[in-house]
This record gives sequence, C-alpha cells and structure tokens, in this order.
Amino acid sequence: MMKLITTLPKHCNMDDRVAAQCLINELLAADCTITINDGEEDCLEQSNDLTEILKAMSSTGEDVVIPFDKDGNDLGWFHLIYANGSEGNPMILISDLVANSFCESIYNTVDAQLEVA
Repeated sequence: MMKLITTLPKHCNMDDRVAAQCLINELLAADCTITINDGEEDCLEQSNDLTEILKAMSSTGEDVVIPFDKDGNDLGWFHLIYANGSEGNPMILISDLVANSFCESIYNTVDAQLEVA
C-alpha cells in the first residue's frame, strides 16, 4: 500500500499531491535516488528520503524529477507542471518524460495506480 502524506508537496492541489507522491513512491520502490530541479536549480540532490523529497517539491510552478540508479547513473526525467488542469485527472501533472523503457514503465505503473484510486 502506498504511503500518502497528504500535506506534501504543499504548494500544489490535492490531485497533484497524489500523483507526485505516487511517482516518488514508485521511483523509491525501484531503488532510485531522486534529484528535484525547480526549473532553475537543483533543490535536492540524489535523496531516497520520501519526506525530504516531497518537501523539496513544488516551490515553483514546475519541477523536474530526475531518478538515479544505485550506481549514480541518470535514468531519465519527469517534468511536472503544477495546477495544470489536473483537478480530476492527476496524471496531467506529469507533462513530459524521457521516452525510455524505465521512465515509460514508471509512468504506466503510476497511471494504472491512479486509475484504480
């Protein structure tokens, strides 16, 4: 069962929070560390702490979530835009991603989980 911290990230709507937390949970379950970039700078670098990651998110209107494998290799990225019409459709939060098998697999898993929710 996905651990949901309903107050984080705090500068986005509830649908965005659900999608962001689901994405981060899936990346952590895949043994990734995560860097959060707010569109201008890295707010957090290669963390695997759920609360720390969520606290670093949504300080601006967008984030780039960059997962790394255990060896520190960049696995791609997910571009998130907050309050982008996601009310009622949380997947709108993920506006773009790297078209590779890892990112697409994570995206599809998050999409399937949110359809059930």
